Amino acid sequence: MLDTMIGRRFAPLAAALAALALPAAALGQCDAAADAGVDPLLDGTLGDSLPADQGTDVPLNSPIRLRYFGSVPQPPVVCVQSDSLDAPCLAGSAAAVGHEVVWQPQAGAGGALLEPGRRYFVTYQETGRGTNRITFVTGRGVAPERLVFGGATEASSERAPDNGCDPEAADITVRFDRATAGIVGLGDTPWPDIDIEYVIYETRGPGIAGPRERDRVRLQRSGSLVVSGAQRTFRLSGEEASGPVCFNVQALDPLGRADGNTQEQCVNPAKGNHFEGCAARPAPASGGALGALALALTAAWSRRPRRRR
Repeated sequence: MLDTMIGRRFAPLAAALAALALPAAALGQCDAAADAGVDPLLDGTLGDSLPADQGTDVPLNSPIRLRYFGSVPQPPVVCVQSDSLDAPCLAGSAAAVGHEVVWQPQAGAGGALLEPGRRYFVTYQETGRGTNRITFVTGRGVAPERLVFGGATEASSERAPDNGCDPEAADITVRFDRATAGIVGLGDTPWPDIDIEYVIYETRGPGIAGPRERDRVRLQRSGSLVVSGAQRTFRLSGEEASGPVCFNVQALDPLGRADGNTQEQCVNPAKGNHFEGCAARPAPASGGALGALALALTAAWSRRPRRRR
């Protein structure tokens, strides 16, 4: 009977202690999700390529780059054939650079890497999966010297859905128009739309040096010259979203040359997030648990058996 009475008196205390333990467990799950690396089933498999598989009108000075998930197969072996799978491998060498394998022609093979109007087959290795291949068709000439790109046109912010890991996180959407090849000469071939890469950089304010790369994307074929707008959404942590941030987007051609624009778009994810009334805003989890613990201790102490005088 005494044990039952004590258990009832201190039930609120046990509940408060359990509430204190919940945030730690949730944080452990969040940390585990954040630390997740490359799926072992994808490690060493091809992610994408430059030129893109089934690409057409590829400039003659296009590099051949294979991007892998995780580590690249060792040693990297690439066979580039022209017109037919029965043709011999072209003279060249493959080297691993980070998560990429880059194939280059043999030294002294001439200025242009590829020949006009031909189909090329690129056979490569995948870890645990053997060989695979991509194919593309070249255009008539090399690409223009630079891309024409206007940079970011807008940046907007929305409160991220609360998943218990980071309630102050924000989803940022950066919008931009697709790059073009600019003035194309009579014998030039512009870069295929799908082979242009866009890199989104973040800074803490206009003109501040030391930008941080936030996202890197290649867009799907637009299929129409009218479809020029594009956007990319990614997440900022609550700490990053606590004040104004600015974004710059650079367009890179397959040779890695950036357009070099300085256009920035800024947004303040925290603006308006903390102006609700006190009653409307729930208390932080840690403060609520501590408050519950204090109330439980007070209630348990006030209901303790009193000695008779």
